Amino acid sequence: MPLPANRYRPGARLRGEDTRRRILETALALFAAEGFDATSTRAIAEQAGVNLPAIQYYFGSKEGLYQAAIEHIGEQAAQAVAPIAARVHAALDGTPSRAQLINLLCEMVDALVTLFLDDSLPERESRSLFVSRVEVEHTAALDPLNEIMRQLVLAPTSALVARLVDRAPDDEQVVLRTLMILGQAKIFCSRSVVRALGWSTIGAGRVHEVTALVHQHTRAICRSLRSATA
Repeated sequence: MPLPANRYRPGARLRGEDTRRRILETALALFAAEGFDATSTRAIAEQAGVNLPAIQYYFGSKEGLYQAAIEHIGEQAAQAVAPIAARVHAALDGTPSRAQLINLLCEMVDALVTLFLDDSLPERESRSLFVSRVEVEHTAALDPLNEIMRQLVLAPTSALVARLVDRAPDDEQVVLRTLMILGQAKIFCSRSVVRALGWSTIGAGRVHEVTALVHQHTRAICRSLRSATA
Protein backbone atom coordinates (compact mmCIF):
# COMPACT_ATOMS: atom_id res chain seq x y z
CA MET A 1 0.00 0.00 0.00
CA PRO A 2 1.53 3.37 -0.99
CA LEU A 3 2.25 5.87 1.76
CA PRO A 4 0.46 9.26 1.84
CA ALA A 5 2.19 11.86 -0.30
CA ASN A 6 3.32 14.02 2.62
CA ARG A 7 5.07 10.98 4.17
CA TYR A 8 6.34 9.50 0.94
CA ARG A 9 8.15 12.65 -0.19
CA PRO A 10 9.22 14.56 2.92
CA GLY A 11 12.08 16.23 1.04
CA ALA A 12 9.72 17.63 -1.57
CA ARG A 13 7.35 18.91 1.11
CA LEU A 14 10.16 20.66 2.97
CA ARG A 15 11.46 22.19 -0.26
CA GLY A 16 7.95 23.40 -0.99
CA GLU A 17 7.69 25.02 2.43
CA ASP A 18 11.06 26.69 1.94
CA THR A 19 10.02 28.01 -1.48
CA ARG A 20 6.77 29.37 -0.12
CA ARG A 21 8.60 31.02 2.79
CA ARG A 22 11.16 32.67 0.50
CA ILE A 23 8.42 34.03 -1.75
CA LEU A 24 6.47 35.36 1.22
CA GLU A 25 9.50 37.00 2.88
CA THR A 26 10.60 38.60 -0.40
CA ALA A 27 7.09 39.83 -1.14
CA LEU A 28 6.76 41.29 2.35
CA ALA A 29 10.01 43.25 1.93
CA LEU A 30 9.02 44.57 -1.50
CA PHE A 31 5.43 45.40 -0.58
CA ALA A 32 6.75 47.25 2.49
CA ALA A 33 9.32 49.22 0.51
CA GLU A 34 7.43 49.82 -2.76
CA GLY A 35 3.75 49.34 -2.00
CA PHE A 36 1.32 46.96 -3.67
CA ASP A 37 0.91 48.73 -7.02
CA ALA A 38 4.62 49.32 -7.60
CA THR A 39 5.64 45.74 -6.79
CA SER A 40 5.55 43.25 -9.66
CA THR A 41 5.34 39.48 -9.32
CA ARG A 42 8.30 39.25 -11.70
CA ALA A 43 10.45 41.27 -9.28
CA ILE A 44 9.30 39.09 -6.38
CA ALA A 45 10.11 35.89 -8.29
CA GLU A 46 13.54 37.16 -9.34
CA GLN A 47 14.54 38.26 -5.84
CA ALA A 48 13.15 35.08 -4.27
CA GLY A 49 15.05 32.94 -6.78
CA VAL A 50 11.97 31.15 -8.08
CA ASN A 51 10.19 30.99 -11.39
CA LEU A 52 7.11 33.14 -11.96
CA PRO A 53 4.57 30.25 -11.96
CA ALA A 54 5.64 29.39 -8.40
CA ILE A 55 3.83 32.48 -7.14
CA GLN A 56 0.61 31.35 -8.79
CA TYR A 57 1.11 27.80 -7.51
CA TYR A 58 1.52 28.81 -3.87
CA PHE A 59 -0.56 31.99 -3.66
CA GLY A 60 -2.84 32.09 -6.70
CA SER A 61 -2.11 35.70 -7.68
CA LYS A 62 -0.38 38.91 -6.63
CA GLU A 63 -3.47 39.76 -4.60
CA GLY A 64 -3.33 36.37 -2.91
CA LEU A 65 0.33 36.89 -2.07
CA TYR A 66 -0.42 40.35 -0.66
CA GLN A 67 -3.18 38.87 1.48
CA ALA A 68 -0.80 36.16 2.70
CA ALA A 69 1.76 38.82 3.64
CA ILE A 70 -0.88 40.71 5.62
CA GLU A 71 -1.94 37.51 7.40
CA HIS A 72 1.72 36.80 8.20
CA ILE A 73 2.13 40.25 9.77
CA GLY A 74 -1.12 39.77 11.66
CA GLU A 75 0.08 36.46 13.10
CA GLN A 76 3.34 38.04 14.26
CA ALA A 77 1.51 40.98 15.83
CA ALA A 78 -0.99 38.68 17.53
CA GLN A 79 1.80 36.55 19.02
CA ALA A 80 3.38 39.69 20.47
CA VAL A 81 0.32 41.33 22.02
CA ALA A 82 -2.29 38.60 22.59
CA PRO A 83 -0.83 37.49 25.96
CA ILE A 84 -0.88 41.07 27.23
CA ALA A 85 -4.41 41.65 25.93
CA ALA A 86 -5.50 38.53 27.82
CA ARG A 87 -3.91 39.82 31.04
CA VAL A 88 -5.66 43.17 30.57
CA HIS A 89 -9.05 41.50 30.22
CA ALA A 90 -8.38 39.28 33.24
CA ALA A 91 -7.33 42.27 35.35
CA LEU A 92 -10.34 44.36 34.34
CA ASP A 93 -12.67 41.55 35.41
CA GLY A 94 -11.54 42.33 38.96
CA THR A 95 -10.59 45.49 40.82
CA PRO A 96 -6.99 46.23 39.81
CA SER A 97 -5.08 49.01 41.49
CA ARG A 98 -4.09 52.13 39.60
CA ALA A 99 -0.47 50.90 39.63
CA GLN A 100 -1.52 47.58 38.05
CA LEU A 101 -3.45 49.40 35.31
CA ILE A 102 -0.45 51.60 34.50
CA ASN A 103 1.91 48.61 34.50
CA LEU A 104 -0.31 46.83 31.98
CA LEU A 105 -0.43 49.96 29.86
CA CYS A 106 3.38 50.06 29.84
CA GLU A 107 3.52 46.36 28.95
CA MET A 108 1.33 46.93 25.90
CA VAL A 109 3.47 49.80 24.65
CA ASP A 110 6.61 47.74 25.39
CA ALA A 111 5.35 44.93 23.17
CA LEU A 112 4.71 47.31 20.29
CA VAL A 113 8.08 49.05 20.65
CA THR A 114 9.80 45.65 20.60
CA LEU A 115 7.75 44.50 17.60
CA PHE A 116 8.70 47.61 15.61
CA LEU A 117 12.28 48.14 16.81
CA ASP A 118 13.95 44.92 17.91
CA ASP A 119 16.13 43.92 14.96
CA SER A 120 16.84 40.53 16.52
CA LEU A 121 13.31 39.59 15.50
CA PRO A 122 12.91 38.25 11.94
CA GLU A 123 11.61 40.68 9.29
CA ARG A 124 11.59 43.58 11.76
CA GLU A 125 12.16 46.37 9.25
CA SER A 126 9.79 44.94 6.63
CA ARG A 127 7.10 44.46 9.27
CA SER A 128 7.48 48.01 10.57
CA LEU A 129 7.37 49.56 7.10
CA PHE A 130 4.43 47.39 6.12
CA VAL A 131 2.42 48.43 9.17
CA SER A 132 3.20 52.08 8.44
CA ARG A 133 1.46 51.66 5.08
CA VAL A 134 -1.82 50.84 6.77
CA GLU A 135 -2.54 54.56 6.96
CA VAL A 136 -1.39 55.16 3.37
CA GLU A 137 -2.90 52.35 1.34
CA HIS A 138 -6.63 52.25 2.02
CA THR A 139 -7.49 48.77 0.78
CA ALA A 140 -9.92 46.16 2.05
CA ALA A 141 -7.05 43.66 2.06
CA LEU A 142 -5.72 45.41 5.17
CA ASP A 143 -8.97 44.93 7.11
CA PRO A 144 -7.81 41.72 8.87
CA LEU A 145 -4.64 43.42 10.13
CA ASN A 146 -6.62 46.47 11.25
CA GLU A 147 -9.04 44.20 13.07
CA ILE A 148 -6.24 42.40 14.91
CA MET A 149 -4.78 45.73 16.01
CA ARG A 150 -8.24 46.94 17.06
CA GLN A 151 -9.08 43.83 19.08
CA LEU A 152 -5.69 43.10 20.64
CA VAL A 153 -4.19 46.58 20.99
CA LEU A 154 -6.64 49.48 20.74
CA ALA A 155 -9.57 47.88 22.60
CA PRO A 156 -7.64 46.62 25.66
CA THR A 157 -5.56 49.80 25.86
CA SER A 158 -8.69 51.95 25.66
CA ALA A 159 -10.21 49.83 28.42
CA LEU A 160 -7.19 50.53 30.65
CA VAL A 161 -7.31 54.26 29.99
CA ALA A 162 -11.07 54.27 30.53
CA ARG A 163 -10.66 52.64 33.94
CA LEU A 164 -7.96 55.16 34.85
CA VAL A 165 -10.23 58.14 34.06
CA ASP A 166 -13.53 56.49 35.02
CA ARG A 167 -15.10 56.93 31.59
CA ALA A 168 -16.45 54.62 28.89
CA PRO A 169 -13.86 52.99 26.58
CA ASP A 170 -15.48 54.58 23.52
CA ASP A 171 -15.48 58.07 25.04
CA GLU A 172 -13.75 60.41 22.59
CA GLN A 173 -11.28 61.69 25.17
CA VAL A 174 -10.40 58.12 26.12
CA VAL A 175 -9.80 57.13 22.50
CA LEU A 176 -7.71 60.25 21.83
CA ARG A 177 -5.51 59.67 24.85
CA THR A 178 -5.17 55.98 23.98
CA LEU A 179 -4.02 56.79 20.45
CA MET A 180 -1.50 59.28 21.81
CA ILE A 181 -0.09 56.69 24.19
CA LEU A 182 0.14 54.04 21.47
CA GLY A 183 1.63 56.59 19.10
CA GLN A 184 4.82 56.54 21.18
CA ALA A 185 5.44 53.05 19.80
CA LYS A 186 3.85 53.51 16.38
CA ILE A 187 6.29 56.28 15.46
CA PHE A 188 9.06 53.68 15.25
CA CYS A 189 7.41 52.12 12.21
CA SER A 190 8.95 54.98 10.26
CA ARG A 191 12.35 54.42 8.70
CA SER A 192 12.92 58.18 8.78
CA VAL A 193 12.73 58.15 12.60
CA VAL A 194 15.50 55.55 12.85
CA ARG A 195 17.56 57.51 10.32
CA ALA A 196 17.05 60.73 12.27
CA LEU A 197 18.53 58.97 15.30
CA GLY A 198 21.54 57.92 13.23
CA TRP A 199 21.06 54.24 14.07
CA SER A 200 22.51 51.81 11.55
CA THR A 201 21.65 48.98 13.93
CA ILE A 202 19.36 49.02 16.93
CA GLY A 203 20.09 46.15 19.31
CA ALA A 204 18.72 45.24 22.70
CA GLY A 205 20.35 48.20 24.46
CA ARG A 206 18.60 50.77 22.31
CA VAL A 207 15.28 48.95 22.54
CA HIS A 208 15.64 49.05 26.34
CA GLU A 209 16.52 52.76 26.18
CA VAL A 210 13.40 53.52 24.15
CA THR A 211 11.08 51.44 26.34
CA ALA A 212 12.48 53.12 29.48
CA LEU A 213 11.67 56.54 28.03
CA VAL A 214 8.25 55.38 26.90
CA HIS A 215 7.58 54.18 30.45
CA GLN A 216 8.46 57.64 31.78
CA HIS A 217 6.18 59.33 29.26
CA THR A 218 3.33 56.89 29.83
CA ARG A 219 3.48 57.29 33.60
CA ALA A 220 3.61 61.09 33.19
CA ILE A 221 0.51 60.90 30.97
CA CYS A 222 -1.23 58.78 33.59
CA ARG A 223 -0.39 61.32 36.30
CA SER A 224 -1.96 64.00 34.12
CA LEU A 225 -5.05 61.82 33.71
CA ARG A 226 -5.45 61.72 37.48
CA SER A 227 -5.05 65.52 37.65
CA ALA A 228 -7.54 66.06 34.85
CA THR A 229 -10.20 63.98 36.62
CA ALA A 230 -9.51 65.14 40.16
